[in-house]
Amino acid sequence: MLANIIVWLVLLAVAVAAGYGVWRAWHLRRPALKWSATPLAGLLTLILVLFVVLIGVGIVKAYTPRGNPVVERTVESTPERVARGEHIARVLCSSCHSLVSGELPMSGGKDVLADTGIPFGVATAPNLTPGGRIDEWSDGELQRVIREGTYPNGHLMTIMSSQTFRVFSQEDLDSIVSYLRSQPAVESAEEPKQSLTPLAMAMLTLGAVPVKPVPDPEVPPAVQRGPTAEYGGYIAGFIDCALCHGDDLSGGTEPFLPLGPNLVTVKSWTAEQFIDTMRTGVSPTRGPLDPDEMPWESFGLLDDDELTALYEFIKSVR
Repeated sequence: MLANIIVWLVLLAVAVAAGYGVWRAWHLRRPALKWSATPLAGLLTLILVLFVVLIGVGIVKAYTPRGNPVVERTVESTPERVARGEHIARVLCSSCHSLVSGELPMSGGKDVLADTGIPFGVATAPNLTPGGRIDEWSDGELQRVIREGTYPNGHLMTIMSSQTFRVFSQEDLDSIVSYLRSQPAVESAEEPKQSLTPLAMAMLTLGAVPVKPVPDPEVPPAVQRGPTAEYGGYIAGFIDCALCHGDDLSGGTEPFLPLGPNLVTVKSWTAEQFIDTMRTGVSPTRGPLDPDEMPWESFGLLDDDELTALYEFIKSVR
């Protein structure tokens, strides 16, 4: 945080100096110099001001305390909750919090920005076993982290897409906490590195990392599990189909995200074809899916009832 603020202050000072340069150029006595220097100085000033605004807004978004008050809760662990939490963790969490996607326990260590090819900085997924810092958090704090993407100190989790988890029912939140607490403790060799660059702050402002408003403190009601469109809508919410495929699943439009196709084609498939696509990564209409754009390897870990429910939900949209 401090490094980004220092860079922002330096850019602000340079922008002010450039603005003064525009004023000086405009008052030059020689017309040739005046009309050549003023536009150039003005363009430089506008570029600097743009970066000052983008980085400044990103810093505010990233570091201003936010979130609902922590609801103190002590989760009673049961074998059923641990099993359900493990299932959710395999589908949603292990791809980033394990060095090998799908492998447990979730001891962290993966830099989720390493493969972007863009200097956004370092964001190492933390250790989510009792050997990591979650052991210092209460169950209520941990559930707020999951549901809101807010650290116990109130800062935003800029990289983790946990804000889609706001749709989780209380039972699923309790199940996730039960599983995280049940893992064997893996001691972290060092603290996870979270060092985002000024460019990352600017991209945060531009929406490359979507940040939703703080959710309602009331946890949504549970949805009856089963191969139904209603339960499929619940699943589509926490795996965030809308992020890439659009709110009505008619195709993505966000410039900084994978442009998922219109899912209307899925309506012509059978449930078996849909499940096979999610398990093999090969679509009957589009051929092989790019796992960097469509994380079918993770979503394919959903069980048959869950995938059938997701299929029924997609068919029900529009």
